[in-house]
Amino acid sequence: MLWGTLVGCLFASLFLFGSAYLIWYKKDLTFIAGYDEKKFKGDKDRLARAYGIFCLVSGVLTVLLPFALAIIGSYAEAIFGIWLTVGVVMLAFYSQSLNAKSSGS
Repeated sequence: MLWGTLVGCLFASLFLFGSAYLIWYKKDLTFIAGYDEKKFKGDKDRLARAYGIFCLVSGVLTVLLPFALAIIGSYAEAIFGIWLTVGVVMLAFYSQSLNAKSSGS
């Protein structure tokens, strides 16, 4: 295993854990790309929880990525990439649905 990969993944996961803390626990939604306080009328607590959980799970998977690469090889990269892609798409639709529910009322 390359130490550079391990150190890089540790730094990336620390960034994701910090983002999860700030978004989910501190409710600092300015860390969410494209978030506009004036335009979003939905439930901000549910939005913060969803993005915080995604950052937390992504951070855990980033820590595990170098070990998975050593054990199963490039399949780990594919699984990691699919997780991130599907997760981001689901978060985009979820945040839109939270905003649409409140603006439709």
